[in-house]
Amino acid sequence: MVDTRSGKSTAPSEAEQARIAALLRERKEKKKFLKQVKLKAIAEEQAMKKKRLEEGMLKFQKGKMMMLEREEEEGRRATEEEAAAEEEEEEEEEEPLERRRGEERGEASGTKEEDRWRERKISEWVANLSLGEDEEAQLYVSQEEREAFVRALELIEDPLERQATEDEKKLEWKLKMMREKKRRREEVNRRAGEVERVQIGRQEIQAQTEVSAKLDKMMSFLEVLSEAWLEEHQARKGQEVTLQAMRSGFREFVSDVGHHGTEFRRLRDGVDKFCLGVIESAKAVATVEATTRPRKEPVKLKFPYLYSGKKGKVLTTGRPVSILMCIYNISLLRNKSSSPSTP
Repeated sequence: MVDTRSGKSTAPSEAEQARIAALLRERKEKKKFLKQVKLKAIAEEQAMKKKRLEEGMLKFQKGKMMMLEREEEEGRRATEEEAAAEEEEEEEEEEPLERRRGEERGEASGTKEEDRWRERKISEWVANLSLGEDEEAQLYVSQEEREAFVRALELIEDPLERQATEDEKKLEWKLKMMREKKRRREEVNRRAGEVERVQIGRQEIQAQTEVSAKLDKMMSFLEVLSEAWLEEHQARKGQEVTLQAMRSGFREFVSDVGHHGTEFRRLRDGVDKFCLGVIESAKAVATVEATTRPRKEPVKLKFPYLYSGKKGKVLTTGRPVSILMCIYNISLLRNKSSSPSTP
């Protein structure tokens, strides 16, 4: 029933009512269908997310298991190598012992010599072991810290104080190495526990029937996976920073070497030019002196005694005075040696 402006009321016909009812029913069905489609899409999306999470968990588990197996394989290989090395050392030690026993059998001093030899070997093993521990401890210390400690040791004049300081620093480095090893073992154990927890959680997720409980479990495992990924990312980032520092240091070293090489070539060229200039200057000076040097006039000298033994003869020559004086002295010596000696 619809009221008009004139006050009349009109009622829709049955056909219109049926058409309106059909339109309303069609709209309801369409809304219901769209709602079902949305719910189905949401369910499919959740199923895809769940599948991706399960695949990610499986990959993470495989990676962790492979890493643990690799670490176990490396540890077993290292243990086998150590055992083989110990067996070889024992065999090498048994041979001289047997030889000594065979040579010194029946002698009273054999046991004492074997004991001394054994004590010496034990002291050598202990020294080598401590030396290896010191070298291993230095690997856990940065190069800057080692260089600073060496510079600080050089400033200490007292040898006893220097030795005490060095021993104290070595003990500190060993303690740092032991703490780092303990931290790494705890980290490996923690990761192994996380892997076991993820493996158990997968079974718990499969046993759950409610979607909300499954999502809660999956979110908790996602947090575990994200923490592990962040730790691995930070470790890789630290390694990348170290490698970048090494690369930058190498580039600086190469640039310094090139700069020094350029300076050396420049200095060498300057020295070559200077030497050539000195040689040319010396040649020019020698040429000028040779052209401007006055010619020597002949010198007339009177010698009291000549080679012939005659006196008062004048000798004219153009030789230098020093050569003539040398000849004069030689002639005097010959005349004295040839003349008879007076009583």
